[in-house]
Amino acid sequence: MKKNLLIASVVLLTMSMFIGCSSDSNDSNGDANNSSKSSLSFTLNNAQYEHDSAISEMYWEKSTTTTTSANEFKIVTSPKIKGVACDFLEILVLRIRTTDNVLIANKTYDLYTDNMGAYLPLNDPALCYKEVNLWSKSGTSGKVKITSFDGTILKGEFSISNLTNDGGFPLGYCNGTKIVEKIFNITNGTFTALP
Repeated sequence: MKKNLLIASVVLLTMSMFIGCSSDSNDSNGDANNSSKSSLSFTLNNAQYEHDSAISEMYWEKSTTTTTSANEFKIVTSPKIKGVACDFLEILVLRIRTTDNVLIANKTYDLYTDNMGAYLPLNDPALCYKEVNLWSKSGTSGKVKITSFDGTILKGEFSISNLTNDGGFPLGYCNGTKIVEKIFNITNGTFTALP
């Protein structure tokens, strides 16, 4: 009787291992087939940029204020020049302030650019920097069109114009030549972000 109980226990244990493996396999296949991963793409200074998932996560979040009826939706990402390895945490935050409680698909929103700053890699030998802070200035504006939003996966297209490398700090010199203010535009932006 004890021998039969031992054999039954071994059989049950073996079956549970196969069931566990089968379940794990299905979960990983589901992840591999999941096309809803965060991504980002845009053009800046004639270079193509993408989100660097090796450096940080990309996500969206919503916050509300008690002093106004505005809701703020932030899309947070760490861009890099496509195909170029990053060794710093670059950051770009897109802010949408709206009275809408949820973002509406096919609606275009203004990006909130007051006091905006972005830390990005740069492909511009005249600035002598591997990374650059870009700042908003008078006339900086941005737009984002929400292409789809199901409450979880947020997709959109965006652009930002009139960013500057002059944030009020000394710009320094490049190979003996004084660095001057330049204007930068982000174009052809697209993103998919999860919370």
